Amino acid sequence: MIKKIIFTVTPIFSIPPKGAAAVESWIYQVAKRLKLHNKIICVKNEGYTDFTQVNKHCSIHRIGFSRIYKRLFQKLTRLDPVPYSQRILNIKNKFADDVESVTIVHNSMKLYRQIKTRSPKTNVILHMHNAFPPKNIDDKAKIIVPSVFLRNYFQSFLPEADIAVVPNGVDVIEYKDNTNVVSRSSLGIKDNDTLILFAGRIIEDKGVLQLLQAVEKITPQRSDIKLLLIGAIDSTKKGEKAEFQNKVLEVAYRLKSHCIMIGSVAPDDMNKYYPLADLVVIPSQVEEAFCMVAIEAMCAGSPVLVSPRGGMPEFVLKNQTGYHLSEPLSAESIAKDIGDVLKDPNLTNIARQGQKYVAERFSWESVTDIFMGTLKKWFVL
Repeated sequence: MIKKIIFTVTPIFSIPPKGAAAVESWIYQVAKRLKLHNKIICVKNEGYTDFTQVNKHCSIHRIGFSRIYKRLFQKLTRLDPVPYSQRILNIKNKFADDVESVTIVHNSMKLYRQIKTRSPKTNVILHMHNAFPPKNIDDKAKIIVPSVFLRNYFQSFLPEADIAVVPNGVDVIEYKDNTNVVSRSSLGIKDNDTLILFAGRIIEDKGVLQLLQAVEKITPQRSDIKLLLIGAIDSTKKGEKAEFQNKVLEVAYRLKSHCIMIGSVAPDDMNKYYPLADLVVIPSQVEEAFCMVAIEAMCAGSPVLVSPRGGMPEFVLKNQTGYHLSEPLSAESIAKDIGDVLKDPNLTNIARQGQKYVAERFSWESVTDIFMGTLKKWFVL
């Protein structure tokens, strides 16, 4: 009988995350709502303590590595005497035995394999948030994914695996509360401006360059159009990412006052920006498994225009809860779609339907219930 749950993840971000980290946010939001005793095991970054008692059911244990340890064992010699996976198991074994617990590994097939190899009797679930070809994953693995799109993706590689859909979520109360919204004037946006919002990583996959080029095509006819770009840019670094971000900056500078770039915004503050938007555009060039920006914007009551690829069409229902961009995606097609959507007399109603749809299906409470239902299907609780 399963009485305890261990959540763990790659050693990148501490939990709760201070920046954009959808995987770590999912862990924290679900774990603290569970009635079963659970422990989150993650890396310890600067500014975090070794241990946090979240509530009577949930605690966080953070694993720290000194600079000397990382330099000597993880970089120079590659002979790590107590690797991250073993440290996870050491903490897990003090918390619960194999029979009464299940360990959920998030978004790391490597960590999943290491834990399975080091502790074959441990009940392990792989929770994948992205589409990566599975390598050396057992044929009948138990896998959680956030969308039907991603379930079908992994099922094509592992037809005998037991794959369940548990979506990502949003704090419905927080995102429906518009009392703390940033003022338009503080961003240099007039009340009668039409504001398009983009939020996400400034990388090629997100389609941000095509969106900027689309806005550049619109502004000669629509002087009221403004684009609010939320995402960190660091063009001082070298490589392909820096080159791409420099291209983004070139178009942004050409747009001048039509483009407002405010850099990165903490996840807890995003609800202050979505309500400003007349339209949130998500022109992803790749098949995203899910999209936190989409459900957050919808929950805040903003209309969304999204890529028809990947998992987004599962909840951004075309002309019902949102709008779809036309294929093939290009600056020209995005410009046309933005113009058509902004002219749609049903725009406000569709935004309301999107807000209602997300509130009913993607609250963290609903996600936690779906997660628990999945565990009950697989184990005796």
